[in-house]
Amino acid sequence: MPVGTEDVIRCAALAIESGRRVELGALATELHISRVTLFRRVGNRDQLISEALWWLTQQSLAASAGRWRRAHGDVVRSSRGELRSMWIISDHAARTGRDAGFQKLLDEEPITALRALTDPGGAMQPRMIAAVRAFLDSDVRDGGFRPSVDLDTLAYAVVRLGESILYADLMAGRQSSIATASVLVTALVEGVLETD
Repeated sequence: MPVGTEDVIRCAALAIESGRRVELGALATELHISRVTLFRRVGNRDQLISEALWWLTQQSLAASAGRWRRAHGDVVRSSRGELRSMWIISDHAARTGRDAGFQKLLDEEPITALRALTDPGGAMQPRMIAAVRAFLDSDVRDGGFRPSVDLDTLAYAVVRLGESILYADLMAGRQSSIATASVLVTALVEGVLETD
């Protein structure tokens, strides 16, 4: 059976998850394809890491959304007043922050990781913005909110604010904090949502 793009991305994602360095030659050998074929499927190493991080992010976001549904059903706010979209995003961030393989990538290859995570032309950032927008759109629709800014702008702001705090240690030599990122991002979103 031929090895497809998804197979290569999944293999790289599993390497990151297990704390192994993503090496194109090793992946090609593992998948029984040439490096040229691997490059044709996924591009260069930075592109592959970005795609692999997005693959892992999709899994994490889906798991967080599933946890919300099991705990709260389809409601927009929990009994404690937590907004569904913000809970899911915060839960995802917390899970990612505890992931040893992801942390190892950040520690050992900070520039590569930061490029893969925050490049507006990469796989991660535009898709994360789209995912956040979809979560926000669902809350706006189901919760009867009237946002005071358009959801594309709000989703962009959520992702960029989150990045600036979650990766503050890499970007600005400041302490990163998942808790602080969650509080600020939630305050931003709550501040622009109005109920009909």
